[in-house]
Amino acid sequence: MLIKNAKIATPSGIISGDILIEGEKIAAVGKAIKARGEEKLNLKGKLVIPGIVDMHVHMRDFTEKHKEDLTSGSRAALAGGVTTFFEMPNTKPAITTASTYRRRLALANRKSLVDFGIYFGVTKENLPELAKLSPKVCKIYLDGTLGSVDYTTVEEALKIASFVAVHAEDRATIARNMKKIKSTGNDFTKHCEIRSPEAESIAVERVAQIAARLKKRVHICHISAAKALDYLNEHTTCEVTPHHLLLTRKALAEMGSYAKTNPPLRSAGDVAALWSALKEGRISCIASDHAPHSLGDKDGSPLEAASGIPNLETMLPLLLTMVNRGRLSVSELVKLCCEAPAKLLGLENKGSILPGKDADLVVVDMRREGVVSAEDFHSKAKYSPFEGWRLRGAVDTVLLRGEIAYQDEDFLVKPGYGKPALTFSP
Repeated sequence: MLIKNAKIATPSGIISGDILIEGEKIAAVGKAIKARGEEKLNLKGKLVIPGIVDMHVHMRDFTEKHKEDLTSGSRAALAGGVTTFFEMPNTKPAITTASTYRRRLALANRKSLVDFGIYFGVTKENLPELAKLSPKVCKIYLDGTLGSVDYTTVEEALKIASFVAVHAEDRATIARNMKKIKSTGNDFTKHCEIRSPEAESIAVERVAQIAARLKKRVHICHISAAKALDYLNEHTTCEVTPHHLLLTRKALAEMGSYAKTNPPLRSAGDVAALWSALKEGRISCIASDHAPHSLGDKDGSPLEAASGIPNLETMLPLLLTMVNRGRLSVSELVKLCCEAPAKLLGLENKGSILPGKDADLVVVDMRREGVVSAEDFHSKAKYSPFEGWRLRGAVDTVLLRGEIAYQDEDFLVKPGYGKPALTFSP
């Protein structure tokens, strides 16, 4: 395939030119490329960016198909320009054993439209299994989501695994905060007090100290609190989500459970600090933390309603809107959503538009306007705290490994087209 007349976001900047694809790979990038007998795609000046690499996604499935499954979730990914996702292990059953890990890989191979990776969930009890299995990526929940963990678990996992991601909210602090709060009533902002900024900053400080002492790298998921940023060091990387960049705790007061997530939305001051850190390069990348639930799961009190926001279809359009408003540059978007996550995860063939890389490309229409409408999501999660937000910038066409996978709102590949982004041998 020869893609003609494109504005191409390369690591060295945006260039006007063509992209030649041979098989699954990019063969050449440049001006006036000549090729015979190729399918031609004339973009007439539209922007092309690398496929988004989303390193933090929840796809549910297994016993929670009512919330999402790997087919509906990967369709949502494609529609949002995400060509590679990495899935978190807090499924039901959780991905904390070798057998469940193998089952999940097999299921993703059958059902996913896009390329994928799977995190292995680490607990105190399965550290020996972690060492034996040696997965490429693993995840620790310090808030107790997967059961028994502590900071020693982080230390042991860092000695074993090559990539350790941490949900950094201190369980003991959350428990103390819970005891202080007599009643939440219908006030969803109490969620911010239960999972306080201190719960996050305490956990980030402890994890960063462990990483520095061991001289091992650790990745902090969905950082949200200004104070937590102070504890990052040369051994830490971190991600931020669109909702923590664009919403404050005011959204919890206005929308209730639709804006409930872990860690919670923070103050306007925290949001400003996140943007400053992002622009200064102290935040490594942006990830969706796509966490779908059914409307029934979201129905309930501030304590009972499920936490999580579906983001796969809104992340890129929201960020393109920020580009159009001048808050981000195209180069910053590409670095944060494509290049950096690919590098962090060791995906040598993903994340940039260069010869030899996988031909994962997103054609973007920077002028197209729209409105966030959750009822139109391909995800099963039909709600969004961004409902009604005006957008400028949209996904036009998505190529995955050289195939046009999504175009004009049609899916042109089938479940099972996706394949592991890393070599797995569990």
